[in-house]
Amino acid sequence: MTYNESESLWMERYRPSTVQDLVLPPDIKQKFQAYADKKDIPNLGFWSANPGTGKTSSAIALIKEIGCEADFINASMDNGIDILRGRIQTFAGTESFDGKLKIVVLDEIDNLTPSAMFAFRNLIESFSNNCRFILTGNYKEKIIEPLLDRLENYDFNNLDKKEMIKPIFTRLTDILDNENVKYEQKELVPVINTYYPSIRGMVGALQKFSTTGTFIVNKSELDNQDEYLAVLEVLKNKDFKTTINLVNELNSPSNMYTFMYKNINLLPENKLPQIVVAIAKYQFQDGSVRDKNLNLSACLTEIMAII
Repeated sequence: MTYNESESLWMERYRPSTVQDLVLPPDIKQKFQAYADKKDIPNLGFWSANPGTGKTSSAIALIKEIGCEADFINASMDNGIDILRGRIQTFAGTESFDGKLKIVVLDEIDNLTPSAMFAFRNLIESFSNNCRFILTGNYKEKIIEPLLDRLENYDFNNLDKKEMIKPIFTRLTDILDNENVKYEQKELVPVINTYYPSIRGMVGALQKFSTTGTFIVNKSELDNQDEYLAVLEVLKNKDFKTTINLVNELNSPSNMYTFMYKNINLLPENKLPQIVVAIAKYQFQDGSVRDKNLNLSACLTEIMAII
């Protein structure tokens, strides 16, 4: 495990810088390592509605191991196709001095309009001789099919949890060992359950609960499946006041949207289409709102009206 001693925040100190440091299922890491060893990659799409799952870290690790020039572009800020075309043409239009591959990382690509995506797909093909593209975004479903078809896609939000548990435990225990923190492995379970699939959230929790040199989890600062289930139960009873009180006690309200969707069979069957739309709408807003508990409360209020 590599790490940056100059960083005080653990989530930055232990940000993966090699493919082997990535917290991913073995088969995906093996594929990424093969690309790094070959010094070439296909055009890639990394997707996840949840932050901290490893999209950007995977891109950075591949670029570092390949040792190539890269240009990072935030599509939520530079979302005009003319701006993108000009910047990409300037970067990708010439070969690198050492003849190595160039890589453009386009973050939050799902903020582009469909017309801009159609124009962008041609850019990918225009510079295929010396440049590859890594596209990241929160919502894969917003990407037009002709663009997705040009990518090798990975959904970081839906990786097999059974395959993820071992590498997650390995990373978290390696960090605690390196920091000389005393711990019991069973104490990691509630942290993983609360923050999954956000590895960054888990690492932040490690530092938060390790200030004394011993890893001690304050359960009152974590959410678990039972708490999310309790919210659903009072929601079904349309108990507005209790629902809001429970939501305000949640430490990770952002995880409630995925929990609701995965347990949607607990809600009235004849209202499921409308409920799915409501969940998707407020989950989309979650990434930009200041008060995430308030946003979740608004979502549940709308669902109460639906049922």
